[in-house]
Amino acid sequence: MADITISDEILKHISGQVVLITGGSSGIGRATAQLCLDLGAKVVIGDLSPPSPAFETTEQVKYVEVDVTIWGSLRNMFDQADKFFGGIDHVFANAGVPPTTQFLDVHLDEAGQLQPPPLQTINVNLIGPLYTINLASAYMTQLASRRPTAKTGSIVLTASASSFQEFSAGDYTIAKHGVLGMVRGLVHRLEAEGAIRLNAVAPSWTKTAMIPAEVIEAMGVAVQTPEAVARSVVLLFADQARHGEVLYSWEGHVREVNQAEGGLLSMTKKLLYNDDNLEGVLQNLTEQAQATKS
Repeated sequence: MADITISDEILKHISGQVVLITGGSSGIGRATAQLCLDLGAKVVIGDLSPPSPAFETTEQVKYVEVDVTIWGSLRNMFDQADKFFGGIDHVFANAGVPPTTQFLDVHLDEAGQLQPPPLQTINVNLIGPLYTINLASAYMTQLASRRPTAKTGSIVLTASASSFQEFSAGDYTIAKHGVLGMVRGLVHRLEAEGAIRLNAVAPSWTKTAMIPAEVIEAMGVAVQTPEAVARSVVLLFADQARHGEVLYSWEGHVREVNQAEGGLLSMTKKLLYNDDNLEGVLQNLTEQAQATKS
């Protein structure tokens, strides 16, 4: 697999378009918001707290307080973005939190009764993107009907290097594997409908508030800037040929690792018996079920 070169020219294609970003006040989300604004896009930033330092107040950028684990809060963000800018072209489901639990820890209440494990990381990193995809699909489908000349919209998810590796942060790894599953589980329907592309970025160690970068760097591990990841995100917005892709980035390098020759899907086909029949069987069963209902 060859490294991807991201040209400034292709990124300019998002000029004038509307981008909604969850988790946009810091880290990768903030870097993506800034890059989009620099390229002439309009940006809606959703987060629990506003960006600090704040972006310059213009008609190109709007902050909306949002909790991505609460449907009504997230729907309100989409509503405000739609009303403020007259539509949404791209959505970056980026909001995330660090690990909370291994899921094997024991939690007892004051009476000594077993309690369920905390689900904060699962709710933010897994349920949040699922809610975001559902709302993005609905709002961007409406956009297509209102603006027949609108180009294909897109959704980008924040996966992780832990999406396809063993990683002992239990809930975080489970959630990020789930994000990869969202790309693979939804790409066929979105492709058939033709209005929305779905992709993901999978950054390796990146300088954000989530991790102590100085500790990682002290171990001799390179940590990339959030600005480097932002370019991958905007590439997925701008390049209408990209659908069902996962862009892995490390130390400023970028590779597509899901669909590329020698990537995850092609290697899986070599390992599994008759893998090519999987989707065909599912489609056949679905058609039979629909015929039975009618």
